Amino acid sequence: MIKHLAIVAALTATASADTRVAAEQAAPRAVVLHVAPTTAEIGEPITIEAMIDAPFAETLSVRWRTLGDHAWREQPFERSSTNTWFATLPPEKPPGVEYFIVGTDASGHEVQHFASATSPHVVRVDPSLYDRFEDLDEVRLHGLRDQISLDVTGHDFGNRYHLKDEFIRSELAYSHHLLRFLYKLTFGFGTVDGRTPVMSDEAGSSAYHALRYGFGQVTLRPHESIFIDAMAALGASDRGFVEGIRGALTFGKPWRSNLSAGGEFFGDLGGTAWLRLQWDTAPPFVMGASIVRTDLPGSVIDKIGLYVSYDVSYPIGDRLTIRGAASYGSRDGEAHFGGSLGGAVAF
Repeated sequence: MIKHLAIVAALTATASADTRVAAEQAAPRAVVLHVAPTTAEIGEPITIEAMIDAPFAETLSVRWRTLGDHAWREQPFERSSTNTWFATLPPEKPPGVEYFIVGTDASGHEVQHFASATSPHVVRVDPSLYDRFEDLDEVRLHGLRDQISLDVTGHDFGNRYHLKDEFIRSELAYSHHLLRFLYKLTFGFGTVDGRTPVMSDEAGSSAYHALRYGFGQVTLRPHESIFIDAMAALGASDRGFVEGIRGALTFGKPWRSNLSAGGEFFGDLGGTAWLRLQWDTAPPFVMGASIVRTDLPGSVIDKIGLYVSYDVSYPIGDRLTIRGAASYGSRDGEAHFGGSLGGAVAF
């Protein structure tokens, strides 16, 4: 009797399972058409779109996770005004996300429509251009984004009547590298001292000029190989308060070969313009040649102060850089020499 009841129970269970399978097979199924994205923009939502022939046969959702995570998150599909279906994933950072699409019918049975939990589809999120710049520069700078620098420059223009026409200038600056479009911020203090002829004559004399100023400067990187410097300054000269501006445009990388042109103007001390070619063909030395036209230190005679300069910089380890230059030029008479010394410490 017991054996008979067991056989009946087994037959009943088999019949119930067959009925459930038949019901599941008979339940309506959705056909999902989906074109999978392969990449996405950093900081932008990721939209998963699909076309469904029987949208009410199943509840469709996308299961996704950030690459490297273990837990899946789920986002249901919504109907758009164009009669397509979409699910929006939040913005992700590199390297990207992975997902699969699953449907659940009225009986609670799940149907895989695209990829799977064991073989998900990957959407790569590429870093932005400035993210890549920042990563490369971070390696180049060895993570040392801050710098303190000191440069002292002087030139003796000479004079045909042996009048003093010379200046010495120093700048102490602190810089912080952001390494993005806003590449660098610089703040500093500078001084200019010198003498220049009041008039070019045997009976003439030289007048003393001085300037003390503070400045702020931004360096922009609108392109991989274009840098723009813009500086504003405020100070006091021997004649009163002075405003100053400076700007430069560099084609190439400041730490590699490049060509730059720039200029500055400081109130009653006059203006300066320069053109400089830099090259790095003998590493670790970086060398440059410049031609400079200047009114410093406040020249009032008509002759143009003009000199050429050759400079060299040399890194000592990752933190210290020393540099020097020699210059040669004149304003009103035989050319004389000048030069500069400087250095920078990164931290």
